[in-house]
Amino acid sequence: MRLFHLFLRRAGVQPSAARPARSTSRLTVVFPREHLADVRRRIYRDLHADGIQIAQLSIDYGESAGMVRASVTVDCPPPLRPELMSRARRLQSHPGIHEIHWGTQRRHALN
Repeated sequence: MRLFHLFLRRAGVQPSAARPARSTSRLTVVFPREHLADVRRRIYRDLHADGIQIAQLSIDYGESAGMVRASVTVDCPPPLRPELMSRARRLQSHPGIHEIHWGTQRRHALN
């Protein structure tokens, strides 16, 4: 990366204005399969705000007993972190959602 910046400086390109720091958070939502469309709409409606963007949403149908796990990657600047937490709490109060947790809960296969 330093080499790239050196190349840009020597080419006469001025560094752009300082970008605001962004941080990526991952939120996992577990809910029944029959509520998929409603919960997906709710995720986009509740988590999207000025400055907070949903970078990726992936659905895992491999949960047991008809449950679905949605992994949401959210791009949020640090000053808006409390707003993101507030919106996630509001999302958790939705009746179709069973569980919400931050981070990834990956299961590792042992051979």
